[in-house]
Amino acid sequence: MLVALSAAIAGDPSKCAAAPHLLWGDGEHDDTAALNAWFQGETVIWAQTHDPVGEEIADRTFLLSSAIYISSGTGRKLERFRMVWPERKEIVSGGAIVAGNDPDQPPVADGVTKIGADPDEGVPYETPDPEPREHGIPKHCLTS
Repeated sequence: MLVALSAAIAGDPSKCAAAPHLLWGDGEHDDTAALNAWFQGETVIWAQTHDPVGEEIADRTFLLSSAIYISSGTGRKLERFRMVWPERKEIVSGGAIVAGNDPDQPPVADGVTKIGADPDEGVPYETPDPEPREHGIPKHCLTS
């Protein structure tokens, strides 16, 4: 299951990135691709330190340009956050979004506030099972 936090259509980024995505979380750099990758369970690193992001993020602001998709079952947790879509004049902040570890249960949003969002945004919907990964990399990207 996925939860989309914006009705905007996401681009189709390459499924086999040459390097992990860089996540800023400073509200100044576009974090759309990196945050989507992180919520999908991919390996993502902090742009400032080059340290792995880990399974939990707290106290960050994300500048975004298109939809964010949150897959269930990835174990990801976002707390005390702010997501800003300046072109849409939309802000989502909270609280917490927890993807959980069960792919059959939708992500849980607690204490999340939406300003400028459409009423059908942020709701769970069924999606195909995600591609298996090894060390955060889609299996079809691995080479020998």
